[in-house]
Amino acid sequence: MILSHRWRFIFVKGRKVAGTSVEIALSTLCGVHDIVTPITLRDEVIRLHAGGQCRNYAWDPAQESSYCAAIAQITPSTEDGLDPRLMPGGLRYYNHISLRETLRRHGGDLTGYRVFCVERSPYSKVLSWANMRASFANYASGGSMRADREQLSKIVDEGLADGSISLTRNIDLYRTSDGHVAARALRYAELPGALHRFLAELGASAPVLPHAKKGLMSDTLDPRALLRPDQIAALNDLFREEFQAFCYPIIDP
Repeated sequence: MILSHRWRFIFVKGRKVAGTSVEIALSTLCGVHDIVTPITLRDEVIRLHAGGQCRNYAWDPAQESSYCAAIAQITPSTEDGLDPRLMPGGLRYYNHISLRETLRRHGGDLTGYRVFCVERSPYSKVLSWANMRASFANYASGGSMRADREQLSKIVDEGLADGSISLTRNIDLYRTSDGHVAARALRYAELPGALHRFLAELGASAPVLPHAKKGLMSDTLDPRALLRPDQIAALNDLFREEFQAFCYPIIDP
């Protein structure tokens, strides 16, 4: 999440929608009083090299200082051995915090601030989530993030059974306290152009958009080639509100 007082916007970070890439890019535009939440250590290194950093997210500023100092000490020779325990916890603002919670914790007047997010087809989000779940440990230690079809199908089944697949149902992150979906959704398939146009409306220059957590490129895949009809039917039910709200077509299983 990014709350920028400098540019008067709130970026609500959904899951599996290039949120980390957008957050890295936006953080390079932020001022000293803006709120930028921490991300995965490997991506923090990318963000630092791009000229951005997390800030103003913790209850205790000293916690931020020690975390940023630790990131600055990471070199290419030590990146493969990153210790996940360096990641801060118990924060005032955190990765994937909802709009409702952001507004409640801030407590100040944010009238006129533009709220936006990035969204993509729920099928693509689910495939990206399953791929990440299968191979994130390899990514975090410096490797790639690519799972095979059998792994993806198995993880989708597990996610439907235990409910964890609902983590990619982002629409509730974008609601205000009255339940209204307040975020303007930029389409994943139209990045970086959609982001540049939005920032131009604010008078901000366009930053370079990196490609963090590169995986299957699931938007290029046909869900029917990777998911069974019963899985597609279950996703249609689970994400029906998102299909409608963000105007993505539903596949007939």
